[in-house]
Amino acid sequence: MHQRDAKTGKEHKEFFNIDMSSGWETIAPGIEAKVLAGSMDQTIRKGHLNRIVRWAPHAEIAEIREHDFYEEVFVANGVLLVASQDEPARFDAFVAPAFACRPPHAKHGPFKAGPQGCLLFESQFYY
Repeated sequence: MHQRDAKTGKEHKEFFNIDMSSGWETIAPGIEAKVLAGSMDQTIRKGHLNRIVRWAPHAEIAEIREHDFYEEVFVANGVLLVASQDEPARFDAFVAPAFACRPPHAKHGPFKAGPQGCLLFESQFYY
């Protein structure tokens, strides 16, 4: 059994192998997420979530996103194309390794995966 930190509520988990063949949840067409640790309750604005997100080649999220939690994203493999905030029709390519750190209410997106797809590590949390 994993112990939880009294201050953060996070479980103590030592290194473990990740089963890449099961436990994925589809979050958009061609995009799947697998929670590694934590949970979030957006209703009461509490919690943290660490997950990996797998994008199929050319998968996309067509809308601009905004949320009330902090988010850090690491592109671990592949290419993530991100719409420019200045010129929304232009997409900038972020080749692994790449990183984003967003405060609450930062507008971001749309997004597209490159021709080989991409793998992201995301950390989302309330402070």
